Amino acid sequence: MGDSEQFVKNLVGDVRQLLRAPANLVKAEREWSLSTICAVIDARNSAPQVVTTHVGTINSVLVASSALDHPLLQSFLKRARESDPERALTEFLDSSEAEAFTEVYERYREEREEKGHAVWSVGDSAAFVAKSREAWKDRELACVAITPGPTSNTHGVLTFSLPLDWLS
Repeated sequence: MGDSEQFVKNLVGDVRQLLRAPANLVKAEREWSLSTICAVIDARNSAPQVVTTHVGTINSVLVASSALDHPLLQSFLKRARESDPERALTEFLDSSEAEAFTEVYERYREEREEKGHAVWSVGDSAAFVAKSREAWKDRELACVAITPGPTSNTHGVLTFSLPLDWLS
């Protein structure tokens, strides 16, 4: 079992009772839609919290960024985590792709100023919506867990689904 699988197993054990209500709501739905219920589990603190929301409004609970989908920004953020963020920024601003990087980096900064720190990308969000549809077909509750990251100002995102009959 991988680290993520073990984390989810432990987390679900901690919040199973809190997932019962959203599971019962999904169980009562006759068809999947953007109004289908899903669960967001914030596991960044010692006492995880569960928020019930609709699949179609997931980004009102979890801030999404369109800039995070850009490969240059993904490369920059990876490099910034691996080394000094200031050094990574200088490297990207001095690279052959500096103009394109500057454009996407500015868009990312503007999004952060307007919406706050993004939890995931718009692409991640869209993938979750599609995954929730499959979960509904399988009679499962679609879940997103926000996990602690390697440093205090970072986080991870895990998506998974759980059988409705097991939860209710």
